Amino acid sequence: MKNVSSIAAITLTASLALLATGCDRKPADQTAGETIDNTVAETKQNARELGNTLEQQTDQAGQALDDTAITTSIKTRYFADDTLKGLDISVETVDGVVTLTGTVQNDDARSLATTIAQGVDGVTSVNNQLTIK
Repeated sequence: MKNVSSIAAITLTASLALLATGCDRKPADQTAGETIDNTVAETKQNARELGNTLEQQTDQAGQALDDTAITTSIKTRYFADDTLKGLDISVETVDGVVTLTGTVQNDDARSLATTIAQGVDGVTSVNNQLTIK
């Protein structure tokens, strides 16, 4: 959030500098003070919108990193488990929802894959599409 505040401050400063260079021209029906007030208000609104956009993009990037960490953790746990090690299980995570695809040897292995995935922090649900050989 510190970066967003810095960007907003830079945007405001740059806008005020541009305003200062154009102050020699006055609209016929507005005073210089009104023009400055309007420009400052517009600049503040633009800075808020930019801050919101940056915050959304940061959240999306953070979620992508979280999803990658979840997938990696599940795959690591599968590799460490004697029943699931070496099986063709694909793990995909989107917004905390894990989808498992591939093949396992029996229902117990299919159930175990779900249980392990559900035990990883950040997992909101598991969509087990594993098939049995």
